[in-house]
Formats: sequence, structure tokens, C-alpha cells
Amino acid sequence: MADDETADTTFADEVDEVEQVDQVDAIEAVAAPTPEPAPTRTRSRTGLRAALLAGLIGGLVGALVASGLFLAFDDDPVTTTAGQSSTPIVRPSDRVARTGDIASILRTAVPAVVAIVDDGGPDSGGAAGTGFVISPDGVIVSNNHVVEGATNIQAVFADGTSLPAKVLGRNAASDLAVLKVEGTNLPTLALGDSNDVQVGDDVVAIGNALALSGGLSVTRGIISGLHREVPTNTGAVLEDLLQTDAAINPGNSGGPLVDAQGRVIAINTAIANPSTAQNVGFAIPISNAGAIIDQLRSGRQPAFLGVRSENLDVAKSAGRSVAVDRGAFVTNVVSGSPADVAGLRTGDVVVRIDNKPVDSAAQLGSVVRQYRPGDKVTVVVNRDGTELSLEATLSEGPTN
Repeated sequence: MADDETADTTFADEVDEVEQVDQVDAIEAVAAPTPEPAPTRTRSRTGLRAALLAGLIGGLVGALVASGLFLAFDDDPVTTTAGQSSTPIVRPSDRVARTGDIASILRTAVPAVVAIVDDGGPDSGGAAGTGFVISPDGVIVSNNHVVEGATNIQAVFADGTSLPAKVLGRNAASDLAVLKVEGTNLPTLALGDSNDVQVGDDVVAIGNALALSGGLSVTRGIISGLHREVPTNTGAVLEDLLQTDAAINPGNSGGPLVDAQGRVIAINTAIANPSTAQNVGFAIPISNAGAIIDQLRSGRQPAFLGVRSENLDVAKSAGRSVAVDRGAFVTNVVSGSPADVAGLRTGDVVVRIDNKPVDSAAQLGSVVRQYRPGDKVTVVVNRDGTELSLEATLSEGPTN
């Protein structure tokens, strides 16, 4: 994929050591491996769920025995260090006051959460994960890595109903996917505002964890950190993620992380290797994902600028001339792209888009994808020590 700003986001079965602040040694995508051949679909809750999830857990156990790993990320240093605070506390923590409040959340949330399963057979490449319904006519949000390669996707509801799902759109760089099942008056989850989230806020994760029989798994925790960068082992980076200590496991990918009011604030996506870290999970903030979800829902891709870039420390170590301390160093400009038309050059350092600062290659990609194709933006670059403002009209990006 000729993606904006960073290399393609893909997932592999190997991980490397990382040097994150909390010493995470590996980041793992939290989708369960491809299940065994799926059971006959029925509306019988007990029969469907027992057969379906038994098959999924069998596939998971086999994969763990073979590799000892789940779908994997790796990581590299982030800028936050011990003693620095990038998570100011501005209000009392948002709390789930009583256990009964969680039950109230689940009564609304669980009917709108689905297990995502690929019935395409053992060679289809699909994985098992989670999704959640955002419209009564059956629009479902999940992760790209859950559905990538899947050939016959089924969405299994909490009451045992299994409906075929088609992919409306998916984007590897953001690891988001939007699916659709045919239905009316389906239960939905309300979307919250992840920009209001604060470290210490209570959260609840719901999903198809480990494909355990008996229904979806529910775990409770807090927001442990903000603005985390999680590079994958392909060189792509998921940027500005929320960190949580709510237990997230393989199969949770694409599921909702909800706040104390039961609103979706993030999409569960990755975990730190449990052999080296405990309860370090990551989720895509829903406010960042909103514009991308809207594009994918309409069958279009997120906004595209058309550059590849790298972090400044990488550029400096390669002997490149860099006159600023923060930004994204442009290593390539795609011919004919919005960046090319606007006049960006290899060697420029992108420091802002409109009034949004750019501190890294990952952040550049994240900022661009918050816009829509056709939006006009001002790209501020530092070129040989001089700051320039270039006008670009963003286009629709590639599929992968």
C-alpha cells in the first residue's frame, strides 16, 4: 500500500523487543486465530454458541501451541519519559460507582456487540474477533486485521443469531473496518467523546475474548495512559492510542471499550505480550476514528496526502540535514499526489497541518486521516531552516 506518511500496517506472527516507557517487550494484535470450520447457523442460542466458540477456542489453542504468540506488533521508543506528565488531571475520575451500574451498562451494550467469525474455511486467512453495531440497519465497526483475508464473514449476536456480513470498507493504516449485516431495529451502542477521556477514568471492555463458550467476556479497568504510539512489525504505527489495564485478550480485537455511561470511547486493538507485561492494552480513540469510519461506511478511503516520512531521530541517524527538533521528515513524495501538487519535496520536515502540530511520522498520518477527501489544508514545512506554508487538497487514499 502506498499509504500516507508511514509504511503499511500489517500483522505478523513474530515480535521484536521494544523500548517503551513501561518496558513493553512486544505488542500483540488481539484477534484470535482462524477458527475451525464453522457450525451450522441457527437461532438457537445454546447450540450455536457452544459449537461456534468451541471451534474458535480449538483454533486458538492450536496456534498458541505452534507459535507461542498471537498476531503481533513490535514497538520502538516513545517520547514520554519517567517524571514527565503528558496526562494532566483536570477533574475527578469518571467512575462506575456500583457493580450494579456495570450490569446496567451491559444490558444496553451486550446486545449490540457481535463476535466476528470467518466461515471461509481454514485456508481463508480470516480471524475471529469482535465488532459493535452503530446503526439500527446493521452497520458494524471492527478492526481491519480481524476481517483482512476473510471470505465469508458472520456476525454472531449475543442471542445466538448469526448473520452474514459484508465489508463496506477497511483501512490497514488505521486498522479500522466497517461491515454491514441486513437488519432493522438492531440494538446499537452510543459513541462517546474520547477527547474528554482522562487517566484514571473507569472503562469496561466487551468482546469475544479467547472465544470462550458461554458468551462475550466483560472486564473492568481504568484508562492507564493517553497518546500512546504502537508501531507494528512492518514499520507502520498506530498513533494516539488509549492505554488501559482492563483485561484484553485475543478475540477482543474490534470490540468496544466503554466509559462509565456505557458509551464507546475506543476500539480495543492491541495488547502487550503477557509474558513480559501485565494488563497493558491499547485501543483506538473513537473521536479519532470517526472521520475514517464515515469514509469507510460510504465505501471510500480516508484522506490521502501522498508522502512517506520518518521520525527525525531516524533521519538524523542516517545523516540527513534536519533544522528542527520536532516533525516528520519526508522521504518520498508520491508523483501526482496532493503533496506533489502542493509542492512538498523530499527532505522537507512537516511540522503542522493547519493548527495541528506534527511531532512524528505516525502523528502526520493520524492527523491527515482525521480529514476527508476534498478538504483543503495548510501543510507547514521546514525546508533548509525556512518555514513554508503549502496549500494541499487531500484526495482519497488507496485501499491497502
